[in-house]
Amino acid sequence: MSNLKFYIISFIFKLKPALKHEMGKDSSRRIINRMKDYYKEIDKRKPKEKGIMGFHRMFLIVGLSLYRAMQDELDKKDDLVEKIHKIIWECRMRKLTGILAFFVRRSKNPYNLYLRLLGPKNERFFLCPPWEKVEVELENGIGWHQMKCPYYDFFKDEGVVELTKAYCDLDKRIAELVPDHIELKRQHTLAKGDNWCDFYYYQK
Repeated sequence: MSNLKFYIISFIFKLKPALKHEMGKDSSRRIINRMKDYYKEIDKRKPKEKGIMGFHRMFLIVGLSLYRAMQDELDKKDDLVEKIHKIIWECRMRKLTGILAFFVRRSKNPYNLYLRLLGPKNERFFLCPPWEKVEVELENGIGWHQMKCPYYDFFKDEGVVELTKAYCDLDKRIAELVPDHIELKRQHTLAKGDNWCDFYYYQK
């Protein structure tokens, strides 16, 4: 079994309890079954990636297949993107980032460690390119204007640019795990039609 297949199976396994909690037992079962079919279809037509970009690709296809499956189940409810954001956060992201945040809060320099582990300065996870960033000077903080984002490009190509928000809002959730040391401010995003996404991380 390839590493990518292992990630997919692991992700879907962790997705089930979050879906069940949000949608109920019967609805979540139908969504998972549809989601698997959508995942196979999307996976076949999207270019393959290696390394960390293979993980990002998997994470994006999971979100899109979940979106399509929930559209079928809920008939395009207005809060669908928010539901997907909540499910993605609860099923995988909250626990993984929470562990890192635990060590960040107890470090000698939580602000800098946060930026390296959980923020955009983690260039092993957010490779540049395909993320194109321009640094911005801030008083008592560090900021970027992100000019290009493969997550936004992926959903734009699929005609569901609104789904980008389900992933963008994860940045805010992660920053809230270190409330005594970090404040993230954001006004602009590519998904809203702006020319960049702003990441302004202020040290408390």
